[in-house]
Amino acid sequence: MRPLGLTLEGFLGVRDGMRRESVTLDLESLPTGLIALTGPNGAGKSTLMDNLHPYRIMPSRAAKLSVDAFSYWDHLFGAQAQKILEWEHANVRYRSTFAFRKPGKTGKAEYFLAWRDRAGLWQPYIAPDGTRSDGKAETYDRCVESVCGSLESFFTSAFSAQNRRPLASYSTGEMKSLLAELLHIDHLCALSAKAADVARLLAGKLDSIQRELASLAHRRELVEATERAIASDAESIAAARREREGLQATAQTLGQQRATLAAKQAESATVEARLRELAKRRAEVQASLDAVVVDAGAVTRRLDGRRTALLQTCVSHEATLAQRARIEGAQAQCDEARLVIGREEARIQTLQTAIATLEPKHTALTEASAVLTALESQGRTKADLLQTLEQQASVVGQVPCAGHAMHATCPLLAQARSSAQQAGEQRLAVRDLREQYRTKKALADGLSPVVGELASKREELRAATDALASARRTLQAATELAARKPLLDAAAVALAQVKTELADIGVQLVQVAQRREADTTRLQGQLRDIDSEVSRLAAHDVTAAIAELDRQLLVNREATAALDGRIETLIRQHATRETQRDAMKTELAGFDATRTQAERLSDEIAQWKLLARGLGNDGLVALTIDDAGPALTQTVNDLLLACYGPRFTVEIRTQRELANGDLREGFEILVHDGDNDSTKAVSVMSGGQKVWVNECLTRGIALYMASNAGQPYQTLFSDESDGPLDPERKLQFMRMKREVLRQGGYEREYFISQTPELVEQADAVIDVVALAA
Repeated sequence: MRPLGLTLEGFLGVRDGMRRESVTLDLESLPTGLIALTGPNGAGKSTLMDNLHPYRIMPSRAAKLSVDAFSYWDHLFGAQAQKILEWEHANVRYRSTFAFRKPGKTGKAEYFLAWRDRAGLWQPYIAPDGTRSDGKAETYDRCVESVCGSLESFFTSAFSAQNRRPLASYSTGEMKSLLAELLHIDHLCALSAKAADVARLLAGKLDSIQRELASLAHRRELVEATERAIASDAESIAAARREREGLQATAQTLGQQRATLAAKQAESATVEARLRELAKRRAEVQASLDAVVVDAGAVTRRLDGRRTALLQTCVSHEATLAQRARIEGAQAQCDEARLVIGREEARIQTLQTAIATLEPKHTALTEASAVLTALESQGRTKADLLQTLEQQASVVGQVPCAGHAMHATCPLLAQARSSAQQAGEQRLAVRDLREQYRTKKALADGLSPVVGELASKREELRAATDALASARRTLQAATELAARKPLLDAAAVALAQVKTELADIGVQLVQVAQRREADTTRLQGQLRDIDSEVSRLAAHDVTAAIAELDRQLLVNREATAALDGRIETLIRQHATRETQRDAMKTELAGFDATRTQAERLSDEIAQWKLLARGLGNDGLVALTIDDAGPALTQTVNDLLLACYGPRFTVEIRTQRELANGDLREGFEILVHDGDNDSTKAVSVMSGGQKVWVNECLTRGIALYMASNAGQPYQTLFSDESDGPLDPERKLQFMRMKREVLRQGGYEREYFISQTPELVEQADAVIDVVALAA
């Protein structure tokens, strides 16, 4: 793939970096070799580089190498935008046109791929599989991949974008898929996928047949169960018929016995009449016996209830009589309590008068004590102030100028003279306070002995009040007892009457029990006589026997009818099951053929799965990659040796050893350090070393594709790949670029670098600043 011309319109990178709405690059006239894109950061270099290919992605802006992880709308402005890229591949000229329109909130994008025929006319591209470029994103992607290969292989080998994912981070499956495409064996993967699809389709059909076999196996079990049920039905029918024959024989025997008893019954008409009379008499006697029991029980319950009530009344009267001594002595207690109440009331009145007299004196003593405390505090304060003023005033007589004319007017002694004046006033105030204190002290001392009696008077008043309350409670209780004295005689009379009635009830209960026992004995004797005569007459009575035989015959007929119904049901059930068995046997006729078909499908599925595995990543693809691994490794190591010296060599392992010693398909890139005699994975190397080795791997894959895989890419791309390298490594990096161009037969490599020394070594320079001008 070789870009020939690029036009970008409405791209944010062009507007912000170049201050232009559109830009056009003519790349066809550039010389072969290294082409550098230069300019300051943010000038739009990466925007141009990201669009020098026909794929629908700007790789340095995409989260991953997939068109689903990128949207052009994030990098466009205005209502319309477009990208037109003319490019050449395998001596055919193509034009990729991206048209973006966004008149409102939603936008529409169209992608077209055209090719120029020999007459110079542009024609819509039609892929070998018949896909026509019609403006849709999906058809455009399929058309471009049919020309240049997959997006992943292009950006892994020919295009080194910023923030690209290093090859060492690829998983085993990703590397196998990538190498399969690079080696042009991806058709094996497609065949493997088709074989897997066939296996899945056959597996679905096998599942259907397996379900049918399971259903048939279930029917076979049902046939066996039905045959067992048919045999069980036959046994049940035979048993029921034998049981019916036994019932018929029993019915015949019972009929003969009833005929014999019926002949005897005609001779015993008189006995039957007597038995009916005795039955009636027996019912009457039994009713009388039940009435005796009921009447005696009712009388007994009534007498027991009355006795219970009388016993409660008796207890109440006895409780009243038990308080006779207290009730009779209650009047004396009332008199004594009234004396105590009168005495205590007089005492309380005297104490209340004394307390009323002492309480004003107590109040006066309290006020005098408060005044004394205040005077004492005030006097102490004024005494301290007087002492301070006297000390300040003493300075007047101690200064050297005492006695001179200036002594009276010296401004330095103004405070001392003022203190002397205030000291005189303060002495008078202190003397007045002391006089007031002596007066209040004398008053307080006179009141203290008198007020001391107040507490004892209050205590005596509290004791007298308690004694008065106790005497009143005693008087109330004694009054209540005295009021119950008339009840004593009434309780004694009522108690005697209750005891008499209780004795009468006891006699009545005994009489009721005796009468019930006598009546019961008499009636039970009559019942025994009746039963004895009935037993004697029943020996000649066959009515009961005939009734029993009739009952047995009825039971026999019902059992026989039930057996007939059961036999008929069993016969119908037996016939139905035989019909079902025959139908299921007919359905089971194809069981062996179905099982044979399932076994054949299972073998075929196994073969298709084996084919899918053999053609897949773990089969021919893995073997082909194993064959290509040494050549690819040699290409990378030759490039390392030519550009960076013999320090590092790369080893690509396509198999890994398990803990048990077995080998399994894998992919691992190891770097051997000749200076340190060590081996380590690319992921643990330093930042510059990672760039160094990863670029050699990428360009090694590109060289391998150019020399062995027949991939006709003519142009390489790299965007600031030399960033972490030191100055010496950057120069070696440029040598590697030229070596790759030479070995792979590439025409150009477009690169972006911020290192002036590398830009100077380029064969041509595209100055983005000049484009902006």
